[in-house]
Amino acid sequence: MLKKTNILFLFVIVTLMVTLLISCGSVAKKDKDPPTGSQKEFKVTENVDWEKFSSDAQVAIKEREAQIEALRKEILLVRKNEQQKLNTALDALEQKKNNLKKSLADINKKLKTNLNNVNESDKVLKTTFEHAFVNDMNELLVGLKDFWKTNK
Repeated sequence: MLKKTNILFLFVIVTLMVTLLISCGSVAKKDKDPPTGSQKEFKVTENVDWEKFSSDAQVAIKEREAQIEALRKEILLVRKNEQQKLNTALDALEQKKNNLKKSLADINKKLKTNLNNVNESDKVLKTTFEHAFVNDMNELLVGLKDFWKTNK
């Protein structure tokens, strides 16, 4: 009788182990192939995030353009001999703004052409660009805010 219970106990243990291994294998397969619905949602989310960043960046560029124009008007009120120096400094800041505007347009164009094929390199490219753009925009903003301090 003891042998029959040992065999039955062993059979139950083996059955449970087989069931556990089969279920773990199917979970691993599910993890490797994400459902296409979630991938589409991810692409839509990525595109919405980029669109928001892009529109915010364009608004920031427009604000910087307005600041540069306001500084140009203020420069006209300064003595003639100082105007050249101030205009040169402001031209450098404006060139930086134009470079930012151009790089935003370039990356926007590149990402629009690859809109349906968002891949890992595009994510890295977007993230790298966003960080560099924000840093450059902050430098431009500081340069515009401190324009009169540094050029007097």
